[in-house]
Amino acid sequence: MTNSTIDDVQDYLTFISDNRVKTIMDVRLLMEKHPSNKIVSLLENLAKRKEEILMELIQEDKTSSIINETIATVFRLNMAIETIQKSNTLKQEVKPI
Repeated sequence: MTNSTIDDVQDYLTFISDNRVKTIMDVRLLMEKHPSNKIVSLLENLAKRKEEILMELIQEDKTSSIINETIATVFRLNMAIETIQKSNTLKQEVKPI
């Protein structure tokens, strides 16, 4: 995976708001020790858990601002997953014979 792709993935996994930075996950650190398919699996599991939490939040209090942050987190996780998968697909298409 290229440094540009890793930067894109990390950007999706980073929130900047109200003069604070929140990192969902440090993907650079993970990429040093794990293959991309394992990282995708981890991100998918996290997104699924966040979706479950979102459903619980909606049932408890539809006006909660935590719902907004949870939706944003799920979206960002899915964008990071798609970016990694697209990079892997392009990498496979370019493999020399």
